[in-house]
Amino acid sequence: MLTSLDVILLIALALVFARLLGFIFDRCKQPAVIGEIVAGILLGGIGVFFLSNELVTVFDIHIPALNFTSPEFHLFAEIGILFLLFISGLETSFSQLKKTEKSSTYVAIGGVLVPLFLGFLVGFLAGFSISESIVIGLILVATSVGVTVRSLLDINALDSDVGSTILGSAVIDDVIGIILLAIVLGIDSPVSIVIKIGLFFFIFLYIGLKIIGKVLDLGEKIHLPKAFLSIALAIFLIYSFFAYTTGIAGIIGAFVAGLLIGHNLKTRKIVDDIQAIGYGFFVPLFFVWVGARLWEGDFSNLSAFNTLLLLSLILIGIGIIGKILGCGIGAKLAGMTNKESLQIGIGMIPRMELALIIASTAATNQNLVANPILGHQMLTATIILTIVTAILTPILIKAAFKHN
Repeated sequence: MLTSLDVILLIALALVFARLLGFIFDRCKQPAVIGEIVAGILLGGIGVFFLSNELVTVFDIHIPALNFTSPEFHLFAEIGILFLLFISGLETSFSQLKKTEKSSTYVAIGGVLVPLFLGFLVGFLAGFSISESIVIGLILVATSVGVTVRSLLDINALDSDVGSTILGSAVIDDVIGIILLAIVLGIDSPVSIVIKIGLFFFIFLYIGLKIIGKVLDLGEKIHLPKAFLSIALAIFLIYSFFAYTTGIAGIIGAFVAGLLIGHNLKTRKIVDDIQAIGYGFFVPLFFVWVGARLWEGDFSNLSAFNTLLLLSLILIGIGIIGKILGCGIGAKLAGMTNKESLQIGIGMIPRMELALIIASTAATNQNLVANPILGHQMLTATIILTIVTAILTPILIKAAFKHN
């Protein structure tokens, strides 16, 4: 277990490397987020080197375990992804989101069905069992928009029809992914899950619209420095907490909180403060953690390397093709142009939180994956999927929006 001083050093190193690599990639005309992920890969490799060689002192100075995937560091990373979705909610207008409601639904359905089917089919044809093939399909279902949001913000396209459609679709396919996972694991009935999700959105979205202004007014009446900001952050964290405890991803709660708070005109004065906290501290830690997770895989077992390579190629190939095809078809059916459909499909490529949750759950559930070694390989392949899609998506988004 890391001490508080160890965590302070990890955070300091992560911020310095993230900013340095982000600056280098920005100067090379590439999204800074790629540099932050590469920083995580480098720092993760350094940490593995120190741990494997037991180099704990340098010139009589104690060097702690540089574990950038430790639970202590992961906590800050989780707050980072919550901040990213909170900020995206602040930047998204209700009118724009309602305008793209139809296209978001079509895109989400297409983006779930096509990757799920292709993942199952290719997995089954590759020789995996039915349950293992279902797991492969499920891993590919849910989009993680953290990378996409950051990339769209960098090119000022988040509040466009395409950006709003991507955000709305990602919320919907996350919810669908959670329901499908619950059904496969048998941890709760589909009806129960749907009721919980329905109650969450009714209570925290509908009722929130009625009272959020009054709660924020309290922040203005408290004559203390940044009291209004403190109240807004408290609402954001409470929404994330209740979304998580009701069985919904915490990022959905953060996004909903951002929508509600952003709907209040008084919040314009604190948006810069929130972005400073998020982008200046927490968000880079999330992307460093993503990069460092690459080193969690076990690459020493050469006999199992072919299986790992096959799984990685399946997940990456079907993960990219499935989203572009499925979301693109959904966007076209909703009446969007070919270019917009391609942009949406590319924006829906990244996988992260839910994919890792499904893979890690399956790895320890012998009813889904009977062989523990295969379960670990699935988890490693999923980590590789998250890294590859996180690095590729900003590059593809920049190319797709080049002539907008």
